[in-house]
Amino acid sequence: MSIESSAPGRELDWQKLLFSFEGRTRRSHFWIGWLICLGAGVVAGWIPLIGFALSIALIWPNLAISVKRLHDMGHAGWLVVIPWAVGIVGTIAAASMMGISALTNAAALEEGDPAAILGLLGPALGLVAVVGLVCLGFLLWIGLSDGQRGDNRYGPNPKG
Repeated sequence: MSIESSAPGRELDWQKLLFSFEGRTRRSHFWIGWLICLGAGVVAGWIPLIGFALSIALIWPNLAISVKRLHDMGHAGWLVVIPWAVGIVGTIAAASMMGISALTNAAALEEGDPAAILGLLGPALGLVAVVGLVCLGFLLWIGLSDGQRGDNRYGPNPKG
């Protein structure tokens, strides 16, 4: 299945866009693929068990379109690890911060002290916000940056 792209004689190959790590992809095709993955994830999220399985399955297409977009910019696809690593480390750090705070302020938390609850959640939520901003910044960088003109080591220019 394919649709015509804006470049004459070029078609959008869905299988290559969503499942292959080879080559390059243009910004518009990146955003189409990203929105398809986002839409599928949101819709599947309404179905508990199937939604979780589909979310795991959508990791591959998200990685594939991101790697090809990095290739179009002339960068190694391994840079896609940055937001994943930041997300994993940030999540572990936020959970650790909440656990340590809960252990050290157990008496105040049992009494329902609002300051203790804010002390528990505040720093962790701040860290989650920073992680979210890093991931959003990475998405905008690869989604809005211009690709390299002409051919590069990853293949021909997808714009033709």
